[in-house]
Amino acid sequence: MNRKTTKIIAAVIVVAFAIGLIFIINSNLKDKNAEHSLSEEMFAMDTVMKLTVYETAETDCDLNVVMDEMRELIYRMESEFSVTDGKSEISKLNDLSSSGEWLTVSDEVWELIDKAKDIADSTGFDIDNDVMDTEVSKHAFDPTLYPIVKLWGFTTGTEEHVVPDEDDINRELQRIGVQNIEMGSSGGKHDVRLINDAQIDLGACVKGYLSDKLCEILKAHHVNGVLSLGGNVQTVGTKPDGSPFVIGITDPKDGTSLFTKLESSDEAVITSGNYERFFEVDGHRYHHIMDSRTGMPAESGLSSVTVIGKSGLYCDVYATAFFVMGEDLTKKYLEKKQPDYRVIMIRDDGSYWCSDGVKLIEK
Repeated sequence: MNRKTTKIIAAVIVVAFAIGLIFIINSNLKDKNAEHSLSEEMFAMDTVMKLTVYETAETDCDLNVVMDEMRELIYRMESEFSVTDGKSEISKLNDLSSSGEWLTVSDEVWELIDKAKDIADSTGFDIDNDVMDTEVSKHAFDPTLYPIVKLWGFTTGTEEHVVPDEDDINRELQRIGVQNIEMGSSGGKHDVRLINDAQIDLGACVKGYLSDKLCEILKAHHVNGVLSLGGNVQTVGTKPDGSPFVIGITDPKDGTSLFTKLESSDEAVITSGNYERFFEVDGHRYHHIMDSRTGMPAESGLSSVTVIGKSGLYCDVYATAFFVMGEDLTKKYLEKKQPDYRVIMIRDDGSYWCSDGVKLIEK
């Protein structure tokens, strides 16, 4: 079957940190006590990461030790969760999907798959009644969407992007659903298998999970900091002068300028937007956030969703899920299930809505 192909016309987010989801606006990064801070940039998980840490009166080790621990964790988790590295546990699991064989996985891979499956179950659609229901097979967040993402060419950013035929989409949709992930644990051994030729990609949640783990390192050493993992921002404590960090939200109309700002301490600020990775065919933009109901890029009337809360993992997942749900279902979900999480939704027309408790700062 013929597929219409095209080249990318917009830079993928990983090409330059300046095209990130969220900016860290911090005039005091080079403060008068700069010798008591440390900052490092690295490339991992297909994105640029920037880690900045600050000593406090209680810090129990040199900041270089803290940075070494974080760097080791980042590269280890990248090797475990990559879908493009054939040696990773996720790739091995996907390779076994056609046979349905069990794979023994590490504690971290087990934990994230288990959490991703549970969160996905809470974002199920009742398509006919347009309400949330955990007993249905389609979900606003679904870690088994990898076959659909690959079909469109949105995996590493280097493939040729295509607009698939409807028959191809419908074929791949038969492989989608968290019910195709089976897990078993006994005697400290964790096993996972995929049935129905399903494949998984945890890219929509792994950076949030990682940022939570990195924050645990900072807290264990009584270190403050701000961590930007390709636009997923998480803060621990405050700046050296005791004031909150200031985080800038990207304007989705161009993907580079500033839409608004907010203060942040001890929380995650994570955005999903249709400007991060996309291509155009005949004047129509196709982005990478897929709807499990259609196998197409989600069309919810939103250009970006920012989620603010204590858990980087949940903020990461919800940023994707809420983008797919759209404004009305997101408001309903927040009210019924997660009232402690705050949201900024920027609509396609440039207007926005934000939860009570979100205090925006003028640009």
